Amino acid sequence: MGGLVGGWAITALGAESAPPPRVLNDAEGWQRFADQLGDQYSQGRTPPLLEVRAQLNLRKRAVVDLARASRRLVSPSDVYENCSASVVALGAIYKCTRCPHWHAGGTGTGWVIGREGEIVSSFHVFAEGRNTNVVAMGALTRDGRCFPIREILAADRERDIAIVRIDARDLPRLPVEIRERVGKPVSIIAHPSGDLFTFTQGHVSRYMKRATESGGSPLDWMCVTADFAIGSSGGPVLNERGSVVAMVARTQTINADPHSESPTTQMVVKLTVPSESILTLVVPTTRGGRSGR
Repeated sequence: MGGLVGGWAITALGAESAPPPRVLNDAEGWQRFADQLGDQYSQGRTPPLLEVRAQLNLRKRAVVDLARASRRLVSPSDVYENCSASVVALGAIYKCTRCPHWHAGGTGTGWVIGREGEIVSSFHVFAEGRNTNVVAMGALTRDGRCFPIREILAADRERDIAIVRIDARDLPRLPVEIRERVGKPVSIIAHPSGDLFTFTQGHVSRYMKRATESGGSPLDWMCVTADFAIGSSGGPVLNERGSVVAMVARTQTINADPHSESPTTQMVVKLTVPSESILTLVVPTTRGGRSGR
Protein backbone atom coordinates (compact mmCIF):
# COMPACT_ATOMS: atom_id res chain seq x y z
CA MET A 1 0.00 0.00 0.00
CA GLY A 2 1.36 3.45 -0.88
CA GLY A 3 0.56 6.79 -2.42
CA LEU A 4 1.90 9.87 -4.17
CA VAL A 5 2.65 12.93 -1.98
CA GLY A 6 4.22 16.03 -3.56
CA GLY A 7 5.45 13.96 -6.48
CA TRP A 8 7.17 11.43 -4.19
CA ALA A 9 6.12 7.79 -4.06
CA ILE A 10 5.30 6.97 -0.44
CA THR A 11 5.19 3.37 0.80
CA ALA A 12 3.55 2.36 4.07
CA LEU A 13 6.08 -0.06 5.52
CA GLY A 14 4.50 -3.23 6.89
CA ALA A 15 1.03 -2.04 5.89
CA GLU A 16 -0.04 -5.55 4.92
CA SER A 17 0.73 -7.11 8.30
CA ALA A 18 0.54 -4.39 10.96
CA PRO A 19 -2.17 -1.97 12.08
CA PRO A 20 -1.48 1.73 11.57
CA PRO A 21 0.31 3.49 14.45
CA ARG A 22 -1.74 5.17 17.13
CA VAL A 23 -1.98 8.92 16.55
CA LEU A 24 -2.48 10.66 19.90
CA ASN A 25 -3.95 14.09 20.56
CA ASP A 26 -2.58 15.08 23.96
CA ALA A 27 -4.71 18.21 24.37
CA GLU A 28 -7.93 16.32 23.67
CA GLY A 29 -6.86 13.41 25.87
CA TRP A 30 -6.11 15.55 28.90
CA GLN A 31 -9.25 17.66 28.46
CA ARG A 32 -11.35 14.50 28.24
CA PHE A 33 -9.66 13.30 31.42
CA ALA A 34 -10.36 16.60 33.22
CA ASP A 35 -14.00 16.64 32.08
CA GLN A 36 -14.66 13.04 33.16
CA LEU A 37 -12.94 13.31 36.52
CA GLY A 38 -14.48 16.73 37.16
CA ASP A 39 -17.98 15.36 36.52
CA GLN A 40 -17.34 12.46 38.87
CA TYR A 41 -16.03 14.79 41.56
CA SER A 42 -19.02 17.13 41.20
CA GLN A 43 -21.36 14.14 41.63
CA GLY A 44 -19.57 12.99 44.79
CA ARG A 45 -18.17 9.85 43.15
CA THR A 46 -14.50 10.75 43.59
CA PRO A 47 -12.67 10.82 46.94
CA PRO A 48 -11.16 14.23 47.71
CA LEU A 49 -7.41 14.27 47.13
CA LEU A 50 -6.72 15.39 50.70
CA GLU A 51 -8.49 12.26 51.94
CA VAL A 52 -6.41 10.05 49.65
CA ARG A 53 -3.13 11.73 50.58
CA ALA A 54 -3.84 11.15 54.26
CA GLN A 55 -3.41 7.42 53.61
CA LEU A 56 0.15 7.72 52.26
CA ASN A 57 1.78 7.07 55.63
CA LEU A 58 -0.73 4.54 56.96
CA ARG A 59 -0.28 1.41 54.86
CA LYS A 60 2.95 -0.44 54.16
CA ARG A 61 2.01 -3.55 52.16
CA ALA A 62 -0.70 -4.59 49.68
CA VAL A 63 -2.03 -8.05 48.85
CA VAL A 64 -1.81 -8.36 45.06
CA ASP A 65 -2.49 -11.15 42.56
CA LEU A 66 0.64 -10.94 40.40
CA ALA A 67 0.74 -11.89 36.73
CA ARG A 68 2.99 -14.70 35.53
CA ALA A 69 6.00 -13.60 33.48
CA SER A 70 6.47 -14.85 29.93
CA ARG A 71 9.65 -16.50 28.66
CA ARG A 72 9.06 -15.37 25.08
CA LEU A 73 11.08 -12.48 23.67
CA VAL A 74 9.04 -9.94 21.72
CA SER A 75 9.93 -7.06 19.41
CA PRO A 76 10.05 -3.47 20.72
CA SER A 77 6.90 -2.71 18.70
CA ASP A 78 5.09 -5.60 20.40
CA VAL A 79 6.34 -4.50 23.82
CA TYR A 80 4.70 -1.14 23.20
CA GLU A 81 1.49 -2.53 21.74
CA ASN A 82 1.07 -5.24 24.38
CA CYS A 83 2.16 -3.26 27.45
CA SER A 84 0.77 0.23 26.83
CA ALA A 85 -2.75 -1.04 27.62
CA SER A 86 -1.45 -1.65 31.16
CA VAL A 87 0.01 1.86 31.52
CA VAL A 88 -2.05 4.81 32.80
CA ALA A 89 -1.55 8.55 32.89
CA LEU A 90 -2.04 10.05 36.36
CA GLY A 91 -3.23 13.58 36.91
CA ALA A 92 -5.06 15.87 39.29
CA ILE A 93 -7.84 18.32 38.45
CA TYR A 94 -8.54 21.89 39.49
CA LYS A 95 -10.58 24.91 38.43
CA CYS A 96 -8.98 28.23 37.65
CA THR A 97 -10.50 31.65 38.31
CA ARG A 98 -10.74 32.59 34.62
CA CYS A 99 -13.16 29.96 33.26
CA PRO A 100 -15.75 27.40 34.43
CA HIS A 101 -13.88 24.38 33.05
CA TRP A 102 -11.88 21.70 34.83
CA HIS A 103 -8.15 21.53 34.11
CA ALA A 104 -5.62 18.72 34.47
CA GLY A 105 -2.31 19.25 36.24
CA GLY A 106 0.49 17.44 38.01
CA THR A 107 0.86 14.58 35.55
CA GLY A 108 2.62 11.28 36.24
CA THR A 109 2.62 7.67 35.09
CA GLY A 110 1.43 4.39 36.60
CA TRP A 111 1.06 0.74 35.60
CA VAL A 112 -1.31 -2.09 36.46
CA ILE A 113 0.09 -4.79 38.74
CA GLY A 114 -3.06 -6.54 40.04
CA ARG A 115 -6.47 -7.85 38.99
CA GLU A 116 -8.49 -5.52 41.21
CA GLY A 117 -7.35 -2.17 39.86
CA GLU A 118 -4.02 -2.00 41.72
CA ILE A 119 -1.72 0.59 40.15
CA VAL A 120 1.96 1.20 40.95
CA SER A 121 3.54 4.64 40.67
CA SER A 122 5.93 6.98 42.48
CA PHE A 123 5.17 8.22 45.99
CA HIS A 124 5.91 11.82 45.00
CA VAL A 125 3.22 11.72 42.28
CA PHE A 126 0.59 11.60 45.04
CA ALA A 127 2.33 13.80 47.59
CA GLU A 128 1.44 17.47 47.93
CA GLY A 129 2.72 19.58 45.04
CA ARG A 130 2.95 23.24 44.17
CA ASN A 131 -0.65 23.52 42.92
CA THR A 132 -2.77 23.76 46.04
CA ASN A 133 -6.03 24.08 44.06
CA VAL A 134 -6.20 20.43 42.98
CA VAL A 135 -9.16 18.54 44.46
CA ALA A 136 -9.07 15.01 43.03
CA MET A 137 -6.74 12.63 41.25
CA GLY A 138 -7.40 10.00 38.60
CA ALA A 139 -5.97 7.60 36.03
CA LEU A 140 -6.42 7.84 32.25
CA THR A 141 -6.21 4.58 30.27
CA ARG A 142 -4.97 4.11 26.71
CA ASP A 143 -8.56 3.79 25.44
CA GLY A 144 -9.55 7.14 26.99
CA ARG A 145 -11.37 6.02 30.14
CA CYS A 146 -10.90 7.88 33.41
CA PHE A 147 -10.95 6.30 36.88
CA PRO A 148 -10.57 8.18 40.18
CA ILE A 149 -7.88 7.12 42.64
CA ARG A 150 -9.89 5.41 45.38
CA GLU A 151 -7.29 4.66 48.02
CA ILE A 152 -3.62 4.17 48.82
CA LEU A 153 -2.95 0.47 49.43
CA ALA A 154 0.73 0.75 50.35
CA ALA A 155 3.43 3.42 50.19
CA ASP A 156 7.12 3.95 50.91
CA ARG A 157 8.23 7.59 50.85
CA GLU A 158 11.95 6.84 51.13
CA ARG A 159 11.98 4.43 48.17
CA ASP A 160 9.44 6.62 46.31
CA ILE A 161 6.85 3.87 45.70
CA ALA A 162 3.07 3.85 46.03
CA ILE A 163 0.43 1.24 45.21
CA VAL A 164 -3.07 2.67 44.73
CA ARG A 165 -6.46 1.33 43.67
CA ILE A 166 -8.86 2.39 40.93
CA ASP A 167 -12.27 0.89 40.09
CA ALA A 168 -11.16 -1.07 37.02
CA ARG A 169 -11.28 -4.86 36.74
CA ASP A 170 -10.58 -5.33 33.02
CA LEU A 171 -7.12 -3.79 32.66
CA PRO A 172 -4.33 -6.24 31.73
CA ARG A 173 -1.59 -6.65 34.33
CA LEU A 174 2.14 -6.31 33.80
CA PRO A 175 4.28 -9.14 35.22
CA VAL A 176 7.28 -8.29 37.38
CA GLU A 177 10.78 -9.77 37.11
CA ILE A 178 13.92 -9.02 39.13
CA ARG A 179 17.65 -8.59 38.47
CA GLU A 180 17.77 -7.75 34.78
CA ARG A 181 21.42 -7.91 33.74
CA VAL A 182 23.54 -4.84 32.95
CA GLY A 183 23.66 -4.31 29.20
CA LYS A 184 20.23 -5.81 28.55
CA PRO A 185 17.77 -3.76 26.45
CA VAL A 186 14.93 -2.03 28.28
CA SER A 187 11.98 0.12 27.20
CA ILE A 188 9.93 2.77 28.99
CA ILE A 189 6.31 3.76 28.36
CA ALA A 190 5.42 7.02 30.07
CA HIS A 191 4.05 10.54 29.64
CA PRO A 192 6.98 13.00 29.69
CA SER A 193 5.68 16.55 30.03
CA GLY A 194 2.18 15.14 29.47
CA ASP A 195 3.04 13.62 26.06
CA LEU A 196 0.83 10.56 26.33
CA PHE A 197 2.17 7.02 25.89
CA THR A 198 5.68 7.88 24.76
CA PHE A 199 8.02 4.94 24.09
CA THR A 200 11.79 5.15 24.63
CA GLN A 201 14.54 2.54 24.56
CA GLY A 202 17.97 1.99 26.10
CA HIS A 203 19.88 -0.47 28.24
CA VAL A 204 20.53 -1.23 31.89
CA SER A 205 23.72 0.72 32.59
CA ARG A 206 24.45 -0.28 36.20
CA TYR A 207 23.12 -0.95 39.69
CA MET A 208 24.16 1.28 42.58
CA LYS A 209 23.44 2.41 46.13
CA ARG A 210 22.87 6.07 46.93
CA ALA A 211 21.05 8.08 49.57
CA THR A 212 18.58 10.61 48.21
CA GLU A 213 18.46 12.72 51.37
CA SER A 214 21.23 14.13 53.54
CA GLY A 215 21.86 11.63 56.32
CA GLY A 216 19.53 9.07 54.72
CA SER A 217 20.24 5.38 54.19
CA PRO A 218 21.76 4.32 50.85
CA LEU A 219 19.03 2.88 48.61
CA ASP A 220 19.23 0.48 45.67
CA TRP A 221 18.85 2.01 42.18
CA MET A 222 18.99 0.68 38.65
CA CYS A 223 20.40 3.12 36.09
CA VAL A 224 19.19 3.03 32.47
CA THR A 225 19.97 4.89 29.27
CA ALA A 226 16.34 5.07 28.05
CA ASP A 227 15.09 8.66 28.09
CA PHE A 228 12.47 10.01 30.48
CA ALA A 229 11.50 13.38 31.91
CA ILE A 230 9.07 15.14 34.23
CA GLY A 231 5.70 13.39 33.91
CA SER A 232 7.39 9.99 33.42
CA SER A 233 7.63 9.34 37.17
CA GLY A 234 6.19 5.92 37.98
CA GLY A 235 6.51 4.64 34.42
CA PRO A 236 7.40 0.96 33.95
CA VAL A 237 10.87 -0.06 32.77
CA LEU A 238 10.23 -3.15 30.64
CA ASN A 239 12.52 -5.95 29.48
CA GLU A 240 12.38 -7.85 26.19
CA ARG A 241 9.64 -10.12 27.55
CA GLY A 242 7.35 -7.25 28.52
CA SER A 243 7.96 -7.61 32.27
CA VAL A 244 8.55 -4.71 34.63
CA VAL A 245 12.13 -4.74 35.91
CA ALA A 246 12.15 -1.22 37.41
CA MET A 247 10.17 2.02 37.65
CA VAL A 248 11.10 5.56 36.58
CA ALA A 249 12.24 7.69 39.51
CA ARG A 250 14.51 10.69 38.89
CA THR A 251 17.42 12.14 36.92
CA GLN A 252 20.83 13.49 37.93
CA THR A 253 22.57 15.96 35.62
CA ILE A 254 26.36 15.81 35.44
CA ASN A 255 27.92 19.16 34.54
CA ALA A 256 31.50 19.81 33.43
CA ASP A 257 31.84 22.50 36.08
CA PRO A 258 28.91 22.50 38.49
CA HIS A 259 30.16 25.70 40.13
CA SER A 260 30.13 27.68 36.89
CA GLU A 261 27.46 30.33 36.26
CA SER A 262 26.81 28.58 32.91
CA PRO A 263 27.50 24.89 33.56
CA THR A 264 27.90 22.62 30.54
CA THR A 265 25.82 19.45 30.73
CA GLN A 266 27.87 16.37 29.90
CA MET A 267 25.45 13.58 30.82
CA VAL A 268 22.12 12.86 32.48
CA VAL A 269 22.05 9.82 34.76
CA LYS A 270 18.61 8.19 34.84
CA LEU A 271 17.70 6.50 38.13
CA THR A 272 14.95 3.91 38.40
CA VAL A 273 13.57 1.91 41.32
CA PRO A 274 14.45 -1.79 40.83
CA SER A 275 11.58 -4.24 40.92
CA GLU A 276 12.94 -5.93 44.07
CA SER A 277 12.18 -2.72 45.97
CA ILE A 278 8.67 -2.55 44.50
CA LEU A 279 7.96 -6.12 45.59
CA THR A 280 8.80 -5.29 49.22
CA LEU A 281 5.39 -3.56 49.29
CA VAL A 282 3.57 -6.57 47.84
CA VAL A 283 2.10 -9.66 49.50
CA PRO A 284 1.48 -12.05 46.56
CA THR A 285 -1.79 -13.95 46.52
CA THR A 286 -3.76 -16.24 44.26
CA ARG A 287 -6.87 -15.24 42.37
CA GLY A 288 -9.71 -14.41 44.70
CA GLY A 289 -7.46 -12.91 47.39
CA ARG A 290 -8.51 -9.55 48.79
CA SER A 291 -6.60 -6.36 48.12
CA GLY A 292 -4.44 -5.10 50.98
CA ARG A 293 -6.00 -2.85 53.55
